[in-house]
Amino acid sequence: MPTKKETTQRGYEVNLRKHFVPAFGNLQLSEIDTETVQAFLNLKVAEGYAFDTLKNLKWGLSSVFSAAVKYGYIKFNPVRTAELPPEGIREEAKLPSAAELVLLIDNLPEPLATALWLVAVTCIRPEELAFKWGDLDAGKRHLWIIRAVNRGKLHTPKYHRSNRPIQLTEADVERLLAMKQRMKAGDDDWMFPHSRKTGPMVHEQIMGRLVQPVARQLGLPHITWRLLRHWGTTQMIESHVPLQAAQQRLGHSRPDILLKHYTHVLDESAEFAATTLSSKLSGKAHKKGALATDIQSIGSQTAATKKKWVM
Repeated sequence: MPTKKETTQRGYEVNLRKHFVPAFGNLQLSEIDTETVQAFLNLKVAEGYAFDTLKNLKWGLSSVFSAAVKYGYIKFNPVRTAELPPEGIREEAKLPSAAELVLLIDNLPEPLATALWLVAVTCIRPEELAFKWGDLDAGKRHLWIIRAVNRGKLHTPKYHRSNRPIQLTEADVERLLAMKQRMKAGDDDWMFPHSRKTGPMVHEQIMGRLVQPVARQLGLPHITWRLLRHWGTTQMIESHVPLQAAQQRLGHSRPDILLKHYTHVLDESAEFAATTLSSKLSGKAHKKGALATDIQSIGSQTAATKKKWVM
């Protein structure tokens, strides 16, 4: 456990206390086989746990047994061959529009409004809002992610590299510098401080207490930090931002994570897909003779193309 980040330790501790020890605490490691693990997972399915929770439980339990194999307590990991149920239907959260986000941000106090805006335009994790003003390189338009915060405690960011810069626009930098001037802040001050200003804001409490009530009053969709990252990611994919650039901005180690979990289909793309396919079979219907003529024409074009390549 001491080799893991504090956030990872907390996840292990919760699962150990709530799930693993009650189920396996009276057994020796060597007594736990794949059938026992499968029975444990089946029980959690019957108790109604979500697929992501089941996956997390299997992953955590597998990590325990992998460590046991590493240190010679057992010979193999029985969790790897256990199976999860098929993933159920997942309702996709409604993404806010750009206009709705602007309306929400305009109705929030500072620096909270800029914090939400920054997560949307940079796709950073909320725990990465632990910026000091010295992390902003205005000349290069870089905002360096150096630290993260979880429940008031600082730790390194969740990324496969130690630190990473987020590219900003001139307008982005101007907005941040204007806020710095209003706050009369120095480089060692927190960009988004909590009320006592001795550390960064406690992002875990902000949405429920401050943001979501305002969103409800404005008639906007349910807003979460994760949804803001989804919104930004989807905008990048829709605008054909190179996958590697989007992956780096999100701080993911693999691009498949981005495509699987962080993109939604926007109305514009859905309309484009519908029009593209429908137009192929719409309009004047093909009669049998016309269809034969079209096929003959396509064949002639193909033959001419082959002849061109041969020459």
